[in-house]
Amino acid sequence: MAAIQRTRSSSLVVGIVRLWLLVFVPFVVLPFLFLSGIVVPHTALWGHAVFHLIYLPIVAAAWWALWRFVSEPSHLALRVIAALMLLCQTSFLFGHAGELVSVVQRGFFSAPYSIFSENPHMFFATFAVAGIMASELLLIVLTVTAVVQRLLRRSPRVTGGAADD
Repeated sequence: MAAIQRTRSSSLVVGIVRLWLLVFVPFVVLPFLFLSGIVVPHTALWGHAVFHLIYLPIVAAAWWALWRFVSEPSHLALRVIAALMLLCQTSFLFGHAGELVSVVQRGFFSAPYSIFSENPHMFFATFAVAGIMASELLLIVLTVTAVVQRLLRRSPRVTGGAADD
């Protein structure tokens, strides 16, 4: 029984680490690299298209990891949080794909900077930004809930001696 419990908890840890790597890390790294103007200059029109091209498969992988994670945990709260994250990631995937289509329609690697304020791109960006921000918050909630559940499941261990009064 203890071996099964260790396998479940290690599977849960691996699942949460995978989600952090697929949801949080790209959220921090990719906008910094391609949209901030620090690494890729704002004058480089290709940066926006490359951002969407690289991020889309990562979002799809994160969606798949969440789909798998929903069925893994034995605790209902973790499943509900993961299911809400899946809904938010679906919104993000829809919005990000729509943004990519808008970029392709406006010139792809030579799309103008004004695309950030134009209607089709902004419409899809609303879904993408809301979805990713909610996913990031829910990832924190999921992690904290998993840690709390793990701490609550630990039972005091008897070391073999008589209790001193």
